[in-house]
Amino acid sequence: MEFAANNRPDLAAALFRLMGATVPVQYSVEEEARELYSALPNDQERLRKVIALCGEPKTPQQLYLAARAGSWLGGCDQQTAKYAQAYLETNGWSQLPAGSVVEEGITVNRQARHRAHMYAILAQAQENLEKHETALTNYTEAYRLEPYEAMYAIKIADIIAKCRSRKEALRFLQQQKLTHYYRPVSYLDEHGNRSHNRTFQQVINSHILKLEAIEE
Repeated sequence: MEFAANNRPDLAAALFRLMGATVPVQYSVEEEARELYSALPNDQERLRKVIALCGEPKTPQQLYLAARAGSWLGGCDQQTAKYAQAYLETNGWSQLPAGSVVEEGITVNRQARHRAHMYAILAQAQENLEKHETALTNYTEAYRLEPYEAMYAIKIADIIAKCRSRKEALRFLQQQKLTHYYRPVSYLDEHGNRSHNRTFQQVINSHILKLEAIEE
């Protein structure tokens, strides 16, 4: 993939945000990003441009943007894995939102979420490259960082089912019923009404039924 002669990660971030990515941007480049967005024919070319504007990624900002855009683009798994791995060896992009936020009764550490997301990007790229055991290790780390994120458990189970056995994958999912987040979380919604967050439980149960329906 070609790199831009001029390294413009701030413009890359602004362009990526116009595509729906939640990333920090500088107000001063937003107009230029809108013009660039309109000039490019489709999202595939816009994603390529985001990566190109990161030059030869080295800083946490460049690596983060290039890895995420590569995961959206697809077809460049070796490069995406390289950028994601390099990002995880840094202290992270300091401009990303920090602190904690409560989402439907669950306290989310945003630094952990950013890191987990990058582990998942790395794992998906490795899975696409048929590096299943390494992908399993990295999905497991993402799940450790965000134990309330059931989709990481599903990714782990799917790799286990593919590379080992469906029965082992089912045992793993059954074990998730013993975790803290399997129990519905009670919370007050934005209107002050009592609600229950059953997302983790529903996702796990649904995938158990899916795997049980598959014949060996």
